[in-house]
Amino acid sequence: MEAAKGTNLFFAIYQNGEGKRSYDTIPLNIVIERQKQGLTSVPEINEKEEKLLFYLSPNDLVYVPNEDENIDTIDFNNLTKEQTERIYKMVSSSGNQCFFLRQDVSTAIVNKVEYSALNKMERSVNGVMIKEFCSKLNTDRLGNIKSVHNKSGIIKIGNHEYENKEV
Repeated sequence: MEAAKGTNLFFAIYQNGEGKRSYDTIPLNIVIERQKQGLTSVPEINEKEEKLLFYLSPNDLVYVPNEDENIDTIDFNNLTKEQTERIYKMVSSSGNQCFFLRQDVSTAIVNKVEYSALNKMERSVNGVMIKEFCSKLNTDRLGNIKSVHNKSGIIKIGNHEYENKEV
């Protein structure tokens, strides 16, 4: 089975012991082979022995906190307008690049470039590299945020915390 040329469905974000992130796009044929073997879709440890923080697929939502904002203290059920403007949707990836759109942008009305080539962006509106600081938001079918991956890889669900596992 092969996806359409240029289709990359899994973008892995790894983190070393010092908190530095590294990135990799996982080809679909590798994902399928791993799933056939009963493994997780994305390797939990990369070649550099870094642990998987989380992975993204197209349409996954991420939150980019401000410099002075602690992701653990944010009430995702009561976000301010300014905070909702820092939620981005993953669009595509290639190699170690990952492209996003703001979650409130549907499609371009006129065929002109608003953000960058193909209306995708690697940097937030404020100029911050999204993949370096984002936390993945897990949502239900109605768009309610169920859990958040923070910088340490801990997933918060209500008052409970789970270490580095997809929910």
